[in-house]
Amino acid sequence: MDLQALNYCHQETNISLKQIERTLTLLITEECTVPFVARYRKEVTGNLDETQIRDIQEAYETYLEREKRRAYILDSIKKMEQLTPELQKQIEKAQSLNELEDIYAPYKSKKKTKAMIAKENGLEPLAKDILGSGKTISELEANFKPTDKVKTFAEALEGAKFIMTETIAHNQEIKNDLRDFYQKSACFECSKTKDAEKVKDYLNFKDYFEFSQNYKDLLNEKVSHRFLAINRAKALKVIKFSLGVDTDHCFNIISSHLKVKTGCPEVVEDCKQVAFKTAIHPSIENELFTNLKNFAEETAINVFGKNLKNLLLAPYLGAKNVLAIDPGIRTGCKVVAIDSTGKLLVDHVIFLSQGSDKMVRAKAEIEAMIDAFKIEYICVGDGTYGRETLSFIEENIKQVKSSQVSITMISEAGASVYSASPAAKEEFPDKDVTVRGAISIARRFQDPLSELVKIDPKSIGVGQYQHDLNQLKLKKGLGFVVEDCVNYVGVDLNTASYHILSFISGIGPTVAKNIVKHRQKSGPFKNRKQLLEVSRLSEKVFEQAAGFLRIYDGENPLDSTFVHPERFKEIEQWCKTNGLNLKELVESKENISKFSQDKDLKEKMGELTFNDIVKSLQAPSQDPRTVFKSTEFDKSLKSIEDVKIGAWYTGVVGNITNFGAFVNIGIKESGLVHISQISDTFVENPMDIVKVGQELRVKVIEVDKERGRLSLSCKSDAQVHSSVGKKAKNSQRPEQQKTINNPFGKLKNFKV
Repeated sequence: MDLQALNYCHQETNISLKQIERTLTLLITEECTVPFVARYRKEVTGNLDETQIRDIQEAYETYLEREKRRAYILDSIKKMEQLTPELQKQIEKAQSLNELEDIYAPYKSKKKTKAMIAKENGLEPLAKDILGSGKTISELEANFKPTDKVKTFAEALEGAKFIMTETIAHNQEIKNDLRDFYQKSACFECSKTKDAEKVKDYLNFKDYFEFSQNYKDLLNEKVSHRFLAINRAKALKVIKFSLGVDTDHCFNIISSHLKVKTGCPEVVEDCKQVAFKTAIHPSIENELFTNLKNFAEETAINVFGKNLKNLLLAPYLGAKNVLAIDPGIRTGCKVVAIDSTGKLLVDHVIFLSQGSDKMVRAKAEIEAMIDAFKIEYICVGDGTYGRETLSFIEENIKQVKSSQVSITMISEAGASVYSASPAAKEEFPDKDVTVRGAISIARRFQDPLSELVKIDPKSIGVGQYQHDLNQLKLKKGLGFVVEDCVNYVGVDLNTASYHILSFISGIGPTVAKNIVKHRQKSGPFKNRKQLLEVSRLSEKVFEQAAGFLRIYDGENPLDSTFVHPERFKEIEQWCKTNGLNLKELVESKENISKFSQDKDLKEKMGELTFNDIVKSLQAPSQDPRTVFKSTEFDKSLKSIEDVKIGAWYTGVVGNITNFGAFVNIGIKESGLVHISQISDTFVENPMDIVKVGQELRVKVIEVDKERGRLSLSCKSDAQVHSSVGKKAKNSQRPEQQKTINNPFGKLKNFKV
């Protein structure tokens, strides 16, 4: 393994070189997947988790990208016959892509610049004389000799200025020092555009109409969402933004690198200012804007990923018969019944807002469906008319009123996306999209993970500004989260859909479909070895996938656990030595305890692997998720009009951002618990305290009915706001500060 690559990964991840080398060997040389390495190669990696392994993988890919660019730059300049030994050393020493691009900038222009033309016209010596000879303009003009291309001294001076300006603009040391200064001292400034009020909902961005904050302070996870909001406002042409900086100090930095005694100070000063205005400042400004965008996107994707993980691993209902209702007003409520395996039993439409006769009929139909299909739970989507539908069921259906059947409201985010997807059409080609949506709601209630993997993660509704993010990065990042969650839980090989199988380590969509086809043709798998009969499932795929696939009531009791088949022989030998069979080991706590105390076997397998095997044998259920618990919303709440200031309500966390958590208290509008209101003690990160799906008791401290906003608090001494029900004031943020002087205020006119 390349030592430079290892050192780079170490600098980026702070993980030991030995762990990095071993991990990269597994990922690259042995072609292992991240979930497999994290679970079954702990001894090799030193117990690195999925996040650390992916950090190593990403750092290595970044290193390869940088080296590929370095090689391209060297080759390009060499072909131009401009590669000097000094330039080559400079390129080879560059530590970042920014440095490489700064070095390459003067050589990559596709068209001739005015400075290039001036050099071709023989004006480079004049430019050097102006910068370093100490001669005055009069002395230089006295020595000027006209040529066919440059007939007057004025033309010569103009061309020399172009050369000097470009020389300053491309000076890497100048740019590095200015970049450092900007990063420490630049001020990010926003203002409203003159046409802002022409944009619908422009007031959503009023906090940024007059906003300024130090650039370095925006590189903070707590406030990174601000740049995403600002960037969206800019795209809508509601605001404009720029970087303010102390230009006097910038010019001092430039001067410190020129180190010349010139007899033409005004000429050099003009060149400095034009280089700064037309090249250096725009370049660094764009670079820093890109840094802010990348940081904000990375933070948002991380937040999205954590929320998604909590949602996918939410408590599950399990194998129960379920009635699901997708609320509707004009077109009625779509009702479906599914059995414990997720199979659709019946679909129907009821009407709750078209008169008492239809409500009476709906009551009778729901009660009949509950009895006919032995329904144990009812779930209602939380969309439009959801609260009213829930109330109707709670107040009128006899099985619910007698507590024979439980009912709850669940999120329907993403159900409409699934209902129109190719996967839904494939599963239910003869059903309407509204019915498919109701089926999705029912199934996600049974098992969130199995159903939500069918939906594009960004459509599930647990992120911030997801449509403004780099979609490739978002898809990649959320894909990793789904993959980790699926492999953390594992799947039942004989019931899993190809959608969830495709996320299992090493499998992918094609092999997943082949597994389902084989199962349909040959019947349930009796042991994991039969996987090798599946088309395109190689020995390598089997190695990577087998441990995450479970077979219940199969031929080998270990196939129902997370124990990898590569360890079966060692366990079987232990059983033989101790006069047991595998079934007697798995079903006896006493035998498992005896197994766990075998020090020789622990040493042979490795402590980490051995302990994992013991945990798998001890677990009554291999599914690490907890069982679903219904949340009881306040029945007096039907809409935001019913919300009372100062009252406490039970809610469920629906989404978390870096600035707080959004909580559903049983009405259409979710309320925000700002980070300052999450706890009586200081909170660094909301995710340290709450998670998506968690039940909370919250106090209402403000209601803005006009904008449909609720402010909530978990603090025992939370104070209600005096401006309740009124428009929120457009107060400045505490971080705002006086704008630094205009960076171009002192520039002299100079034609470029």
